[in-house]
Amino acid sequence: MRRFWVLLLVLPGLSWAGAYDYYECVGPDGAATYSVERCAKGEKQRRVEDDAAPLNRSLGAATGGVVRLESGPGGHFYTTAVINGVPMRVVVDTGATLVAVSPTAARRAGIDTRRGVRGTSYTANGTASVVLVVLDSVQLGGNVVRQVRADVLSQDLGPTEEVLLGMSFLKHFEVNSDGYVMTLRPK
Repeated sequence: MRRFWVLLLVLPGLSWAGAYDYYECVGPDGAATYSVERCAKGEKQRRVEDDAAPLNRSLGAATGGVVRLESGPGGHFYTTAVINGVPMRVVVDTGATLVAVSPTAARRAGIDTRRGVRGTSYTANGTASVVLVVLDSVQLGGNVVRQVRADVLSQDLGPTEEVLLGMSFLKHFEVNSDGYVMTLRPK
């Protein structure tokens, strides 16, 4: 099973700057991870700013609010999110810069990749060709974020998830995890 963990997106001529902060943590082995929490002791920490707010957002709808997830197989946090009105199996990934969507999930959600921008993403498995798109909406636990940047990957993620829910969505939440329970609180 191949997994793509989206870390950075490189698109010539495009950049986003912002007021939301998260951290790039570089361990002694040189591996970089991204988190909304400060880096562990002994890791080099760099603050990453992302000002890109969605064009229109509505958080904390009547049925929404705080989302609590329990860790699943391998310590990952799996859940169901609704993307462009279609329920999808997702894994919450604070190490992913953007939401990453498999090609199969993109077709189910009606995402037109012809309207996106082609680019390269650096993943745990090396580089991958992607198409940068904007999702109409991502809903989790009644919380809706509109106009969310995402990568459509060139390959499916695997049988247990269709989407990696990355920082382009998670930046709208205060994310806390003790390794067993993850809490997403709308900002």
